Amino acid sequence: MNYEMDRVSIRMVKEPPLLSQNPITGPESAIEILNDYLGDFDREVMAIVNLRTDGKPINMNIMSMGTINASLACPREALKASILSNAAAILLFHNHPSGNLRPSREDIRCTDKLIKAYKLMDINVLDHIILGPDDRFYSLREHCEFPVLEMDYTINIEDLSFAGMQKKARNRDDAR
Repeated sequence: MNYEMDRVSIRMVKEPPLLSQNPITGPESAIEILNDYLGDFDREVMAIVNLRTDGKPINMNIMSMGTINASLACPREALKASILSNAAAILLFHNHPSGNLRPSREDIRCTDKLIKAYKLMDINVLDHIILGPDDRFYSLREHCEFPVLEMDYTINIEDLSFAGMQKKARNRDDAR
C-alpha cells in the first residue's frame, strides 16, 4: 500500500511597499512611515516591522486585525514573517482608534509574551509603539513600561516532564 504525504512550503508574498530606505532610528522615524497607514483603521491592528542589523526596514507585516478596542497577538503568526525575512530585530506597532494612547494591561502582557518568543529566536524586540490620531504615539520603551525579560531556562531534565512540573508545584506549595 502506498502512503501519501503532502509537501508544503511557506512563502512570503510581497505587496506594494510602504517603508522607506531610511533607517528607523526611533519612534519618531517609525511614526513618519507607519502612522498614515495604520492610523486609518477603525479597529485595532497590530503590525511588525522587520529590521536588518543596520536598522533599515525589511518589510512590514500586519499580524492581527481585531475589534474597535482589542487585537490578538499570536507569537507563532508574528514569528513567521520575521524568520522568513531574516530579521535581526523588530518593532511592534498597534493603533488605538479611540485616541487613548495609554497601554492596557493586555498590551503589556502581549508585549511581554512576544518579547519572550522573539528572544528564543535571537531576534530583538526594540519597542512596542501605540499609534493614535494626529501623529501622536506612545512608546512603551520610552515610558519604561517595556517588560524586563527574564528567561526561565530549565537545568534539570526532570523539570521537562509533567511529573517534574507537578513536583515543583508541590514543593512551592509546601514552602508557603
